[in-house]
Amino acid sequence: MASVTWYDVLGVVPDAGVDDIRQAWQARTAALQPDALAGAPQGVLDAADRARRAVAEAWRVLADPTARASYDERIGFRRPGLTSPWSGPSGPDVSLGAGWSEADEEAMEPYSSPEASRVLVPDVAGLFYHACTEVAGRAGLHLAPVRLTGHPRPVEGFVVGQEPAPGKRVHRNATLTVQVWHPSQPGS
Repeated sequence: MASVTWYDVLGVVPDAGVDDIRQAWQARTAALQPDALAGAPQGVLDAADRARRAVAEAWRVLADPTARASYDERIGFRRPGLTSPWSGPSGPDVSLGAGWSEADEEAMEPYSSPEASRVLVPDVAGLFYHACTEVAGRAGLHLAPVRLTGHPRPVEGFVVGQEPAPGKRVHRNATLTVQVWHPSQPGS
């Protein structure tokens, strides 16, 4: 199973319709606009830049029916009907596309069987929090969020850092600590 999919990046399920995908893309894009990030530390800006590239690429792939069908086949999602989207071929040959490094591609390496005692830590930096919970859950990891903003706006935050590092093998049920950034309320 792939650790992070384009569906995760947009926070939608693999059988989502084009309208749902468009709405998710628009919401993610709006949350990552420079004015929403004004005053953020450099680490947040770097994660937001990576997230913007991933969101754009996810939209490019999932909005095009031909590209989406090819992608779904590569990650093992079969239509019609919802089968397990995480079964089937999805190893290192699944490319996240432009904006992702070779290390990111290696993090797409499939996990061992669900009974395995050690799992590969997924790279969740740049993902929005709810997608991060999905990815961590599929990996068999417990999630421990650390909120980086004192008075966040009521919008979903995104992950700007993590421990342990992506690609590290850890015991199943280990804790993945993520730093989550939300835009602050004006005047806070």
